[in-house]
Amino acid sequence: MKKISKIFSEYYIIFTIYCLIGWLYEVLWMWFVVPPYKFTNRGVLLGPFLPIYGFGMLILIILLKKLMNKKHKADNPLFLSLSVAIITTFSYITFIEYTTPKIYSVDVFLQGYGIGLLLANIITILLANIIIKKSNNKDLKETDLTIFLVFLAIWIITTLIEYVSHYVIDKYTNKLLWDYTYDFLNINARVNWDASRNFAIGGTFLLYTVQPLIVKLNRKLKDKTKLIITLGIGIPMLLDFIFHALLHII
Repeated sequence: MKKISKIFSEYYIIFTIYCLIGWLYEVLWMWFVVPPYKFTNRGVLLGPFLPIYGFGMLILIILLKKLMNKKHKADNPLFLSLSVAIITTFSYITFIEYTTPKIYSVDVFLQGYGIGLLLANIITILLANIIIKKSNNKDLKETDLTIFLVFLAIWIITTLIEYVSHYVIDKYTNKLLWDYTYDFLNINARVNWDASRNFAIGGTFLLYTVQPLIVKLNRKLKDKTKLIITLGIGIPMLLDFIFHALLHII
């Protein structure tokens, strides 16, 4: 029982930190990027927490642990080709976004730029494989490409989480927390290219920089302190959840 309490407290601290980081990200984004540039308390809770970010990061931490712990070298054609495709695709689409932003449909994008994207990937993948194969630089061949694979995995997972979350919130609360109808490459106004790319970049950054710090923090905290933090934050958050759930029921 004590071990279960310890594990739960450690994960809850991780969950809480990312809920807060997510809330700060959303608030600052609305304040400085999205008109009318004002403070907006994002989410459905009163407190400064966005649970979707907490749950999302926990999912990433659990699902990507094995991938992050294994080295994927550049001398492997599969890992190299996939990594180059990721870089090329994200660079290509981001360039199109900032030069031709009024492309809302994925179908329209593929009709106008699909062939160009395909050719760009074929060329860069071939060049990268030729360079690695003919290179005598051992360090170049030993380059770890794991971060690019993690980036892709985060992009896919967070996009799915955002889509499902939007659907559930829309269906059960009739409250649209975000609407991507007129955003570049959106799918049913629930997800879009810009948000998914930002989540992939942010998620990768958090996993490689912030998460190790949180792990160190959990190791330094005593079990009793972890439990106090969990109860001190968890109970008010639970009451917040219940309060808003009752509002929608009533």
